[in-house]
Amino acid sequence: MPALPARNLLALALFLGVLLTSSLALSQDQIPSQQRFVVDIELQTLEQFDLLLQRANQLMLSGEVQQQGEAAVVFVLHGPVLRSLLKQNYPENRQTVDLAARLSALEVIDLKACRTWMGGNSVSESDLQPFVESVSYGPAEVEGLLKQGNYSYF
Repeated sequence: MPALPARNLLALALFLGVLLTSSLALSQDQIPSQQRFVVDIELQTLEQFDLLLQRANQLMLSGEVQQQGEAAVVFVLHGPVLRSLLKQNYPENRQTVDLAARLSALEVIDLKACRTWMGGNSVSESDLQPFVESVSYGPAEVEGLLKQGNYSYF
């Protein structure tokens, strides 16, 4: 997926908020509680990633997104932003990595890294933070989640 212009990233962040808020409100009456969402996105910068994490954090703190035993949103990541989630890059990215780890531990988000992208960019799976799961091929992971029936793509 090509890099997103800043206005498109902002639109995605706002859409994420609306989508999660709407799904939470509807989940009590109309949508099965297992409804989840998957995002397949190539983020170029730490700032783009941080914007999405901050929005997810705001939704959690406001109570609009709650722990449900499984993350509400799965981020299938491929692109340069994965380098910010490497253990050796932690000191430079501490604030963002800590937020991602917290949101993952609280089951607000699930982070998956594309091994195909990693292999083509000399990124080792063992260098990823422990809360980041690697998957063979990002698009196939997204397709598999969608086929499960309890995931929606946006």
